[in-house]
Amino acid sequence: MSAKPSIREEIQWRAKLTFGLVFVIGTLIAAQIFVVQNFQKKKWMDKVAKVQRKPMKIKATRGNIYAADGSSLLATSVPRYRVGIDVTRAKPKYLNAQLDSLTHLMAGFFQDRTARQYRELIMNARKGGKVHFVVLGDRLVDFTEMEKIKKFPFFREGPMKGGGKFEQLNRRVMPFDDMALRSIGKLDRDTQTKGDFGIEFSFNNYLAGRDGVGLFQRLAGGVWKPVEDSPDVRPESGQDVVTTIDINFQDIVESSLRNQVMSTNAKYGSAIVMEVATGQIKAITNLSRRNKNDQTYYTEDFNYAVKGGTDPGSTFKLATMVAILEKSHLNPNDFGATCDGSVRHNNIELTCDAKHGSQTVQQIFENSCNVGIYNLVKQHFGFSRANNFVAYLSRLKLDKPVGFQLRGETDPIIKDSKSSTFSSTTIPWMAIGYESRLTPLQMLTFYNAIANGGKWVQPYIVKEIREADRVLERFEGKKDGQICSDRTIKIVHQMMKGVVENGTAQNINTGFCKVAGKTGTSQKRENGYVKGQYYTAFIGFFPADNPRYSCAVIIDEPQGINVHARDVAAPVFRTIADKIFAYDVAMHPPKNKNANVQNITSHEQSGYSEDFRAVSETLGLENVPASAGWTKAVKNGSNITWRKINENEDIPNVSGMTLRDAIYLLENKGFKVQYTGLGKVADYAIIQPKVVSLILQ
Repeated sequence: MSAKPSIREEIQWRAKLTFGLVFVIGTLIAAQIFVVQNFQKKKWMDKVAKVQRKPMKIKATRGNIYAADGSSLLATSVPRYRVGIDVTRAKPKYLNAQLDSLTHLMAGFFQDRTARQYRELIMNARKGGKVHFVVLGDRLVDFTEMEKIKKFPFFREGPMKGGGKFEQLNRRVMPFDDMALRSIGKLDRDTQTKGDFGIEFSFNNYLAGRDGVGLFQRLAGGVWKPVEDSPDVRPESGQDVVTTIDINFQDIVESSLRNQVMSTNAKYGSAIVMEVATGQIKAITNLSRRNKNDQTYYTEDFNYAVKGGTDPGSTFKLATMVAILEKSHLNPNDFGATCDGSVRHNNIELTCDAKHGSQTVQQIFENSCNVGIYNLVKQHFGFSRANNFVAYLSRLKLDKPVGFQLRGETDPIIKDSKSSTFSSTTIPWMAIGYESRLTPLQMLTFYNAIANGGKWVQPYIVKEIREADRVLERFEGKKDGQICSDRTIKIVHQMMKGVVENGTAQNINTGFCKVAGKTGTSQKRENGYVKGQYYTAFIGFFPADNPRYSCAVIIDEPQGINVHARDVAAPVFRTIADKIFAYDVAMHPPKNKNANVQNITSHEQSGYSEDFRAVSETLGLENVPASAGWTKAVKNGSNITWRKINENEDIPNVSGMTLRDAIYLLENKGFKVQYTGLGKVADYAIIQPKVVSLILQ
């Protein structure tokens, strides 16, 4: 029997076995390294490159939307930054020393959480271990704000050491806030890459540009960097869209409408201003009443001007009167009808708002007499020959869409004998503005043709597509000939002036600018006509003797004692006409330009130097500011001197400025602006952090 190995021999054997195994494994590893380095290097390098590099989309810069002057931005893309912190980066010593400082700074900057809540947010994420990146603040910040935050603890040390990070996101902004929002449009909420409505949607193919593709390399920390020498598809920036909107007109129209819809607590309001000769839309606004947290406010969330088809009410009587005059060759002073307040048609009563008695054709229109219109249509067309009357309406282009550039225009409804809902009452009721459907823009286009001497012009809101300063494409409204005779145009112009001078809109026969138009009040329908609910409108043009602009004002379901068009819509039209007349010097007779030169130069004013130079050139003034930028005109005896305003101050001196200029300067400094009164800035003060209150006089 062999001797049992000693413990020493056992240990030596095991050591030799272990050494042998290690030697074999090491030899295999070395052999594999040799094979990889010499025979498989390209294969594995390609795999590493694929992991560390990949093609990624490079988003194109979206084009801008400009006002009619080609320089005032209505919509643009700007970089915004999401603020956050990688809670794993900072070392414990630095975290303990600087966290309180960071949380107090963040609480003061964003004012959305307390310093204690910020501390809990960061510490809970650090302890949990699952979440590394924590978003700080309840909003994105701009470049100036990002530069300030870069000086905070954790951010000034850089993302690798301190963990503070900024994620750039391009955001579409409207420098004039929600001005003409439904017409300018917004991007879709989810991707922020394509237009959702308005110009952003209808002209998306121009604005969007073309995304590119590039090769990106992954760096430490999860950052992707473009590889400069890699083949890629370069992004093509979107083209710019220049609209016909005049921002000053837009401000006038929006503020005038807003004041009235708020004072009458109306369901909604809409107003449009069109240039008569060209069809350019100079202003368009739509305000809907909404409620939130028991608070009522008005916002642009539906384009009633383009999509809000309804019974046009008595504004349609202009079309009826044109048809009658074209058919009959009546004169304005001819006897029209006797109104006893109502008339029965097929056992249905058609009423008027008063017993007007014996009236001429002119008076029927001025008084908006339903009975008078009924009798004229019956006499010259008859109700059994419906298509004869409708044929005249078709010549006025009321039965077809105007072909507006913004998609989604509601089709008009002008019934004929073949319509499924045509009845024995259709023509009488259509003649006074019921049993039809037209949008405010479609009605305004017809009125604009009347103002334009009978020449129909298609309305449009985009006039140019640009690439930098180069015009790529121009748009104009189509012109489609004469809709009626010169004789008829002359008569209805006289009638529309009479509405303001003697008829239903006598209350607006005041002001600086003579106007002409027609009131319209129609009862609302919801499974039948609803008592006390009205759709009010005033459509017309100004100046009355030499029309330059046409305008439609619609206010739906006003509340209160006086809820008819003369008291609700017509005063807004008057305000718009007066303010545009005061603003547009081209409408003034030449003698008025020089008459006010001394008054203009004798008042202290502040504003942009280029604006002062433009006004001075128009009015023939010699004393103009020499320097660029913002300036103040100061009276010194009989002389005017110009002083430059320092816009780099924490809060610039905005005394004497118009509201538009003051808002521009202050909002560019990061302030929110509140104001009271009318006129120019008389006083201003900071009432809350980053909130300035202006007093206008």
